[in-house]
Amino acid sequence: MGKTCLCMDVGGSSIKYAKLDEKRILMDYGKVPTPHEGTEAYLSRLQEIYRQFEGQVEGISMSVPGIIDSKNGICITAGNLRFADGLPLAEEMERRCKVPAAIMNDAKSAALAEAAWGALKDCKDGIVLVLGTGVGGALVKDGEVHMGSHFAAGEFSFAMMGEWADQESNIWGLVSGNPRLLQMAARARRIEPDTINGEDVFRWINQGDTDMLEVLDEFTRPLARMIMNLQFIYDPDRFAIGGGISRQPKLLESIRKNLDRFYAIYPIDVPPVELAVCRFFNEANLMGAYRNYLRTFGAEQ
Repeated sequence: MGKTCLCMDVGGSSIKYAKLDEKRILMDYGKVPTPHEGTEAYLSRLQEIYRQFEGQVEGISMSVPGIIDSKNGICITAGNLRFADGLPLAEEMERRCKVPAAIMNDAKSAALAEAAWGALKDCKDGIVLVLGTGVGGALVKDGEVHMGSHFAAGEFSFAMMGEWADQESNIWGLVSGNPRLLQMAARARRIEPDTINGEDVFRWINQGDTDMLEVLDEFTRPLARMIMNLQFIYDPDRFAIGGGISRQPKLLESIRKNLDRFYAIYPIDVPPVELAVCRFFNEANLMGAYRNYLRTFGAEQ
């Protein structure tokens, strides 16, 4: 099996793609909108991407949302792409494109890359948290991504934070995902959330806007709380924070500030966690898809 692969990272709004080989450099990077019309539109869009690289790659590897049976190439669930629940995606791509295909959950893909080449390379045990529309998660145990009995280990986004009747504030991913930050910032500025983006928010934060600094503090509090809970449960060597928002130094500063606040009031001594930023930021899923391809088809050294 050759080592040149078309890697795709499927998100709720766009599909990012690039060609990778053993140099691990993203080549011919691009992105297209994610179709939501149904399975046929979805598979056709993926096939269209492949056609750009036909004859240049030996295989396809995809990072996709949901609970993914990466061993058999099946989307048990597919996140907000509900039409793809139960889809044998790897088999469909092999049938359409006539090359081997592999799939893996998006956060687990990120962890696969970070454990081998990134922020968790020197760790035995670690946790990856990817901040996006929700919060992707993955556990690294003895240097390997832990899948769980049903391929669902690390689905921290669905952790319950309170009474189920209040779903909006009860599901951790809803209070810690990027849309929540935009909603909070817009409320503080008395504007509509769809008129701003994350770059706007962090520009105001970096300019020292008092209201925005308070918003960031409030936003990172549930993150810090969950990190502390996961510390008690798993005791990892390090947490790696990913997603585009992780490029902002103020984010980690605010998480650490809230962690210090919790440590100070907690009734027992707790060793401070080690926090790091994912080395590959937004590209971690593509890099992990490439490593999954190498491992699945026996090309990893």
